[in-house]
Amino acid sequence: MRKSIAVVACTIVIGSLALHAAQRGQRGQRGGGEQPPAQPTAQPAAPAGPPAKPLVPVAASTLAAHPETYYGERVTMTGAIEQSLGKLVFSVDQDKTKTLDQQILVLAPRMNTPVDPNTYVTVIGEVIAFDSAEVTKRAKDYPVEISPEVAAKFKGRPVIFATNVINTSGTDLALRLPPPMTAEEQALQKVMKAIAPASAALRGDADKMDANLTKEHAATLKQAFAQTEAIWKAKGKVDAVQIAADARKLAETIEIDAAAAKWDEVRTSAGTLNTKCGACHGVYRERFDDGSFRIKVSTPGTK
Repeated sequence: MRKSIAVVACTIVIGSLALHAAQRGQRGQRGGGEQPPAQPTAQPAAPAGPPAKPLVPVAASTLAAHPETYYGERVTMTGAIEQSLGKLVFSVDQDKTKTLDQQILVLAPRMNTPVDPNTYVTVIGEVIAFDSAEVTKRAKDYPVEISPEVAAKFKGRPVIFATNVINTSGTDLALRLPPPMTAEEQALQKVMKAIAPASAALRGDADKMDANLTKEHAATLKQAFAQTEAIWKAKGKVDAVQIAADARKLAETIEIDAAAAKWDEVRTSAGTLNTKCGACHGVYRERFDDGSFRIKVSTPGTK
């Protein structure tokens, strides 16, 4: 019986993850089309980090019965919402029969939509044994509030620190979504939409030694970077203004070098320009889970 439950749970999880991936891709396309600047191909690739731990499919009933097997593991668990215990805290059971000893506590980092009791979700995250001190230590990035009653009820029982809470329609309720766009954000996004394709096209223009296309894309960049300067100047971001000014001057240099058929110089300047974009983007732009960007609220150590 447990084997069949686990197989069903695994099937649901795989389907949910596929829907989730597709949804995130679609949201990224709808997020305004802004793309983070690509790094120049001449730079070495960053060393690969340690491989992520594999996800372990598990049924809620199995986790409740044999929690010690899964402590420290990243699991995918599908079950029914038993009850909401706070804004970011809820319990999940294997089904809708409300069996007390099979409830699994789930802590979420954020919830865009409250969970509905008796609906199914797939939860992805790490399993630990509930201990108030350990939960407090791990919850620094999870602004959860757990009542003394809930803490007493789940003491010593498995709890999942979730990274994803996916409903049956494939929507991740724990996505980190951006705030509404301001007029300032809209202006900057419009400029970014112009910069990204023009900057990428310059490399191809230089390889083809096409002076006309190079001039066209360089002119687009000059105008866009001038607008970027104005936006950052209005925000008082001196460093960002300087980066935009340097990028605008590089676009002017590219235009001049292309007219003189100095293609090696054009390629070098195009690569340098791309690093300018990346430097500003990394410090002053913030990417959200739907693929969209916003101006970073706080940039310590910058002007």
